[in-house]
Amino acid sequence: MWAAGGVAPEDRLDRGQTGTVIIRVLRMAKPFIRTAYIALGCVVVTTAATLAAPVLVRHGIDSGIRVNDAVQLNISVALYVLVTALAYVFGRMQYLYLNRTGEAFLRELRLKVFAAMQRQSMAFYDRNKSGVLVARMTADIETMAELVQWGLLQFLASAFLVVLAFAVLFALSWQLTLVVLIVFPILVVASIKFQRDSNTAYLTVRERVGQNLSTLQEGIGAVRVIQAYAQEDKQIERFRISNRSLFNSHLRSIRISTWYFGLVEFSGVAATALIVGIGGWLVHRDTVSLGTVVAFVLLLSSLFDPVQQLSQLYNSVQSSAAALHKLFAILDATPEVNEVAGAVELPERGNLVVRNVTFKYQSGETNALDDVSISVRNGERLALVGPTGAGKSTLAKLMARLYDPSSGEVSYGGVDLRRTTMASLRERIVVVPQEGFLFNGTIRDNVRIARVTATDAQVDAALESLGILERFLQLPDGLETQVRERGGRLSAGERQLVALGRAALVDPAVLVLDEATSNLDPGTEAEVEHALERLMSGRTTIVVAHRLTTVQRADRIAVINNARIVELGTHLELIALSGHYAVLARAWEKSHAI
Repeated sequence: MWAAGGVAPEDRLDRGQTGTVIIRVLRMAKPFIRTAYIALGCVVVTTAATLAAPVLVRHGIDSGIRVNDAVQLNISVALYVLVTALAYVFGRMQYLYLNRTGEAFLRELRLKVFAAMQRQSMAFYDRNKSGVLVARMTADIETMAELVQWGLLQFLASAFLVVLAFAVLFALSWQLTLVVLIVFPILVVASIKFQRDSNTAYLTVRERVGQNLSTLQEGIGAVRVIQAYAQEDKQIERFRISNRSLFNSHLRSIRISTWYFGLVEFSGVAATALIVGIGGWLVHRDTVSLGTVVAFVLLLSSLFDPVQQLSQLYNSVQSSAAALHKLFAILDATPEVNEVAGAVELPERGNLVVRNVTFKYQSGETNALDDVSISVRNGERLALVGPTGAGKSTLAKLMARLYDPSSGEVSYGGVDLRRTTMASLRERIVVVPQEGFLFNGTIRDNVRIARVTATDAQVDAALESLGILERFLQLPDGLETQVRERGGRLSAGERQLVALGRAALVDPAVLVLDEATSNLDPGTEAEVEHALERLMSGRTTIVVAHRLTTVQRADRIAVINNARIVELGTHLELIALSGHYAVLARAWEKSHAI
């Protein structure tokens, strides 16, 4: 179990960071403080009962057996049974309450982190890969789950037990306590070394597991290429090497565990031998009683076992603190696109104006847009064209306020988008991506995502307005058809129709489209084009265009190159210029001819 607590050097927190994490955890745990106090009380009772048992054995021997006092012996036996029962009952209760507190904390933490992720703007997801964010919600939470499920209980109980055990030992006999202290430092030093070595060994195992899985995935994923070039033996040799490396790292971790646990066991035997030997000599000199020696032998397990457990748990606590630090970083992240105080409603109609906008992605070295200005009239269709990376998609995102400009202004109806309420912004301006993402559920559920308060009749009306309601009603379960994860039961065209239905349900004033038909087969393209044409009718539309047919239907075309608008006009006007657009148009025509 110790392996689960490895923490890399770069993830270790300094004293200040650790203190901050602890303070924030305590604040978050306030709603569960009553349960935590009950759990702590159970730990105290369990520990006290565990340590009381050897003391009662001492009393039974010294005050009962040695002096033939049956009454005192019976009292010792009865009390021993009672404290043993108490230790069992409160031990189960402490486990229950600590787990209840820990799981409640993790439930609240998951909810807070997910809510924080949902509120972040696109820039946040540019900085953080989706795989890393998923790992925060899975691997990092799981790291803490192991701690709260059993580790926290063991950590508290072990620490408390060590302190009280020494207090009881010293109260029984300071002479024999000194004997224990001869062996105890060896165990402490060995535990510190084990903590460090085991952490390093686990990190190596984790790295080797990753390498082995990577080799395995490549061997399976690229099997056609491997067999095409007869490289099977080479790939087998690669996997043999990575597999041997993983084997060796596991062996090292086993060797570390073997010497440590062997040393702990030997230390316990040595301490017991010393207590029996020196204790017998002290009994012979009437310095200590026989019952005291027996109690010391029984108490040794209450001293050595907790130290061993604390050593194993140290890395787990460190790893959990590092995981919490990363999760708190997500909670503390401030969305770049946010609603300001005193935000106003966006007008229902108006011109969409981009004025002197410059924008640079946080990870970019150069501007994605440089001093761009353009005005889109109410109801106008504007196509954005240009080479890959020129900035056309960035401009469309700024027009929908998925990002805020580094400088300049984007306004609608004379109102800066940064000063509007997010609710009115998303009602007036809707983005339809190139590929519509569908959630697990029914077709009706997926359309209603755009407006969760919409009735069934409103959903039907939105689909009917695009002329696609009948298409979905022909399915065996109609709009109640389960689409499964990512819309796996629907074709690409049907998924895009659902995405268009969402936009129709919102009924926005402005549509921002990353051309919705570019990835469709000819059979479904015409149907989606027809629905799209009905959706765009009477609305201001911004299209990131990938096809000449789409561009030609636009009222105006903006050609973007090297982060600037270099040409602006109708299709015929730009062809007559024989500039950038004319080159793109000829390339499209040539590609279509092929």
